Amino acid sequence: MNLTPAHPLTRHLLPDLIPNEVSALEHIAPLTAMHAGPAGDLARLIIPIDKVTAEWDPKKASSTRFRLLKEVHRRQRPYWTWDEGTWAEAAADAREFRFHLVALGHQLGGHHRLHGTTGLTSLARFADLVFGPQAIQPAVESIEATLTAWRNSTHLLPWQVRNTTIDVLLSNNSPHLEDLREPLLQDLLEHYRATDAKGRRRGLFKISRVLADKGIIASPLRTNQDKAGPEAAALATVPPEWREPALRWMKLVTHERGTKRSMLSAILIAGRWAAEKHPEAVAPEQWTRDIAAEYIADTMTAVVGQWAGHSRNRTRYGQPLSPSGKANRIDSVRSFFSDLIEWEWIKPRFDPRQVMSMPLSLRALMGPNPRIIDDATWAKLMAAGLTLNSEDLKPYGTPRARAAGWQATYYPIEMLRAMVGVWLFAGCRMDELRRLDLDCITWDEGTDQRTGETYPICLLHIPQNKTSLPFAKPVDPLVGELIDAWKLVRPPQPDLADRKTGLPRQHLFCHRGQLVGNAYLNENIIPALCQKAGVPAEDSRGALTSHRARSTIATQLLNARDPLTLGDLQQWLGHKHPASTRYYAKILQRTLTAAYKKADYFARNVRTIEVLIDRDSILTGAAAGGEQPWKYYDLGDGYCSYDFFAKCPHRMACARCPFYVPKESTKGQLLAVKDGINKMLEQVDLTDDEREALEGDRDAIAALTLRLADIPTPAGPTPKELGTTSAFIPLTQLTDTAQARTRQQQA
Repeated sequence: MNLTPAHPLTRHLLPDLIPNEVSALEHIAPLTAMHAGPAGDLARLIIPIDKVTAEWDPKKASSTRFRLLKEVHRRQRPYWTWDEGTWAEAAADAREFRFHLVALGHQLGGHHRLHGTTGLTSLARFADLVFGPQAIQPAVESIEATLTAWRNSTHLLPWQVRNTTIDVLLSNNSPHLEDLREPLLQDLLEHYRATDAKGRRRGLFKISRVLADKGIIASPLRTNQDKAGPEAAALATVPPEWREPALRWMKLVTHERGTKRSMLSAILIAGRWAAEKHPEAVAPEQWTRDIAAEYIADTMTAVVGQWAGHSRNRTRYGQPLSPSGKANRIDSVRSFFSDLIEWEWIKPRFDPRQVMSMPLSLRALMGPNPRIIDDATWAKLMAAGLTLNSEDLKPYGTPRARAAGWQATYYPIEMLRAMVGVWLFAGCRMDELRRLDLDCITWDEGTDQRTGETYPICLLHIPQNKTSLPFAKPVDPLVGELIDAWKLVRPPQPDLADRKTGLPRQHLFCHRGQLVGNAYLNENIIPALCQKAGVPAEDSRGALTSHRARSTIATQLLNARDPLTLGDLQQWLGHKHPASTRYYAKILQRTLTAAYKKADYFARNVRTIEVLIDRDSILTGAAAGGEQPWKYYDLGDGYCSYDFFAKCPHRMACARCPFYVPKESTKGQLLAVKDGINKMLEQVDLTDDEREALEGDRDAIAALTLRLADIPTPAGPTPKELGTTSAFIPLTQLTDTAQARTRQQQA
């Protein structure tokens, strides 16, 4: 791995030995007893060596020079033409002069990774030979001081960070940090990954964070750099005619990184499908309307893993694709073809928006279905989160940390409590939680309008997200208290570039120079809370994750005693469209049942009226012969003796036809005292007009009376003919009277 050119003294020398040098090399003597003649003939070989070893111990320098010249004589090639392997062989044979010979190979041969090839154990000693005594100390101490201030583990600094720092400086052939550049760090990262040097790799990430903080490089190295794109094995299963435009599309499309990776996987699936079904039309420009329609049809019947190529994920392998899986495949390929046509990479042969549209049957299965956590489990998780301590997290530390007795949580407990508080109360996305600003809390004071008492207001400032600009939302004051407690003990941290805006700023959940892990909450904290609360880490809807808390909190706010409106909830969640809110909150069954009961739908459409039954009229047969009525409906001021009262259009505004019996009349008074009269209740279905009249709307009563003026009564004449259009009997208090009597009877 030759990262820089050879030494300037040897860079332009001829690649072969001249005759005088060959002859002189046969007569060289060890140490300093070299005759003037041979020394003069070997000046081209000796002068660069002497310049490099001028600061060395004279005895060591002379012995190393002799060993190097002997190797030149043996190989009959000047040392500036040796490759890294040749220098390594020469150093292996030198034994006690191995360090010094490797140093000459580093300086004169330009092989700045030779110390790694030869396996030197003391890089600090080797660096002193190359750069001079203690020349690298300022750089090493600067790196270690910064990492210590960020609260990095001090036990890792001597063997992980220091050795890596020296290795980086040697590879760059300079003892100064300011001379380092990002391409060198990227090359070293690939080298460490290829050689499985995990300690050096971790140290390099830490060093890169310090270099980025000092402004030497633009940004620190990413730990997931090797996962930034699709795997080589997965790409190898896709035909080149499809793979190349897909990879080119991924470089230019402006979606989020995660979205691009997900879409590319679905696009590559379409390429494998084309290679299997239509090998004559693998390239995107060869697809026709029929091929596109066939792909959509096959996607609707596809199973998990079909056309996935090299995939190590065997979860649900061979089972039918979920509706969201089908939608992802269809939407991704439709967007892919739409972009290719829009960018004029291919000529349009069909309209992707029509031919590759999502089938209505699939769209019907994609409705909102929030994955909320039930109230009992959520209450237990909240209690566990508010009492979280380091002991609860020890089982979830790394095996090495548990075995060595190190702090198993890695992060300070104050930081974890603040993070759990935000998760339990703020309803944030995981990305929003990780990117919270250091000064994300604002305190205010409100006044209760009923009691006049003041109360604290805690506003949490949410950074820019995927759908909205930065905004503030009210949260429980406990969240602000936990965040303030973390800020009191939080060590200084570097400014990190925000993932959305690219601007450097202080992040709240930053420790040891980096943001909290993206999966730390799901893989460490939530399992610990479930263990502490005594609840399973999964339920019927799947694993308990950070994002499910967002749905749970939104649903509880929508179903509270004084609930947030859908518009309020939309703003609190930071959604751009109200439709998005429906995917996070739903009306619970108990809330819907209580609202339905409160609406009193049945009572609004059915009213109860008291009926008097004349038993004597029935027993004597007078009712059967039509001589005498047997049923009397209590209208309040009188009775209606019409048998089919429920069908009478004038029942809610009686026109006093011949079926009407006033209570003040002799017959009415006789009914009140007559023996053999039974009382019962009968339900009457109401129309909209009758319901409005019954609820006491004067305008509705007048309008109802006006509409009934020309409608015949059961006896025949109309209210207008009876002269009762302005003297009707509205049954507006019938329900109250009947219900009051019913309550009395039940009591």
